[in-house]
Amino acid sequence: MGYLSWRVRSNWYVVSDVNISLCLPELSATERVRLNRAGQVNTFQTLMEMAGMFHWPAERLAELESGDEDPEILDRAIEVGRGVILLGPHIGNWELTSHVLAARYRFAAMYRPPRIREVDDALRKNRQRIGAELVPATATGLRRISRILQEGGLVGILPDQEPGKGNGVFAPLFGVPALTMTLVGDLVRRYGSAVIFGWMERIDRGKFRGHLLPAPEGLDAENKVEAATQLNLGVETLVRSCPSQYLWSYKRFRSRPAEEAAELRRRFGLESSDKVPYRRLDSLRNLESPV
Repeated sequence: MGYLSWRVRSNWYVVSDVNISLCLPELSATERVRLNRAGQVNTFQTLMEMAGMFHWPAERLAELESGDEDPEILDRAIEVGRGVILLGPHIGNWELTSHVLAARYRFAAMYRPPRIREVDDALRKNRQRIGAELVPATATGLRRISRILQEGGLVGILPDQEPGKGNGVFAPLFGVPALTMTLVGDLVRRYGSAVIFGWMERIDRGKFRGHLLPAPEGLDAENKVEAATQLNLGVETLVRSCPSQYLWSYKRFRSRPAEEAAELRRRFGLESSDKVPYRRLDSLRNLESPV
């Protein structure tokens, strides 16, 4: 299916092509096509694995992991007692990351609830069955996350999604302005929590290897753009370590700074109320960055 998505030049392919062009401009046209194809295949592998992630028992899920890279880093951070924020970008199999953590620790994951209640109920049931607590990205959910960190708990947050209105700033990601959440920096400044990046890399024969990496320094910067820049630097480091397993088909750059959006509309003859088609964003590097 992933190969087919690449072959027919689906919307996922188009979005991925724009993102790869923006984030990795040093690649040749041939290299971009190859990475796009690999990314499509890996994305569909993750989707096909969802049934197992949602239904297999904890013992079978544990068998999928062939080992962790420096697992003690998380234990040491938890021992400090100020709470730990685990940042899990969309690399490898992020559903497995959540299950593995829930089986070992008291773990809560923040998520954006689907609009359809039945879908939300199904997601919560399947994602919480190993022991994770799902916390919605709402004001009530934020209070719950704050309490867990104050109690020294472990909280999971997806750092590479666009935040809701008023909850982000534009900060460079691969040198391109990206609307980035300020939540992580706010939590670190308030509670002094440790921040660790974690992800599950897909390796041979259906197995996965866990990776844990300390976040870059500066997430506690008072300047929110500076803190968001360091957050994106951490995401960028992980993506560069395994670009073929990143979710390139997510529209990470769909929100644009006002001046940049106006310039894009002018360039492509669009009305002021029109949205700039995502496929047009491959020209962003030819504009002056407002960040």
